[in-house]
Amino acid sequence: MQAEIKADIIVEAMEVLVNHILYVRGIYPSHIFKMKRMYNSPIYVSIFPPLNNYLAGVLKSAQELLRRRELQCLELIVYQKENEKLESYKMQLETQRSGLPAEDHLMEFEQNMRSVIYKISQRLNQAPKLPAGSCQFKVHLHTTQEAFIRFSHDSQYQEFPWLQTQKTESQATGRTVYLLPLARVDDLGLKMDVLIVN
Repeated sequence: MQAEIKADIIVEAMEVLVNHILYVRGIYPSHIFKMKRMYNSPIYVSIFPPLNNYLAGVLKSAQELLRRRELQCLELIVYQKENEKLESYKMQLETQRSGLPAEDHLMEFEQNMRSVIYKISQRLNQAPKLPAGSCQFKVHLHTTQEAFIRFSHDSQYQEFPWLQTQKTESQATGRTVYLLPLARVDDLGLKMDVLIVN
C-alpha cells in the first residue's frame, strides 16, 4: 500500500510540473489553462480535453511503472521538427529506501514543490522564447526493457503507442546548450533538470 501512496504523490507532482512547464513556456495558449492552488502555491492546469487525455494516459502508465519500481525518468521534450529538440525536461527518479516520507517530511515536500514551481517560473521566464505557435511536445517514459515489452503488449496501456527510442546525440551543432538543474525533492527521490538548446 505504501508504494501505491508514494507513486500517487510522485505522479501528482509530475502532473503539476508538466502542466506548469507547458503553461510557462507557452506551448499552448494561456487561455486553455486555469489557475488552481496546490502545495499552497498558484499553479496552472490544462482544461483542454485532448491535452488532458494525453497526459492522463502518460501519467497512468507512469504510475504503474512507479508502483513496480520500473520508472527511471519522465522526460518532456519540446520540439519544432521531429528530430530538432529545443528543450528537454527530465524528472529523474533516484533509488532510495522504501517507504513513505514521514508526516513532517510531507510538509517539507510541499515546501520543496512550492520552491520548484517558483524556480520553474523564474528560470524559464528568462530563457529564450520559443517560436510562437510552431512548437510541439511529447513525453517519454524511461524504463527497463522488460517493462517496455510488458506494457507494449498489455491491452489496458494501448491508448497510445509504446515505442523504443534510440539514443541519439543532440543535434545542437553551432547552437548553445544550457543545462539548468531546477529542483531536487530528496524525500521522494525526484530530481529535475532542464536542457535548453538555443
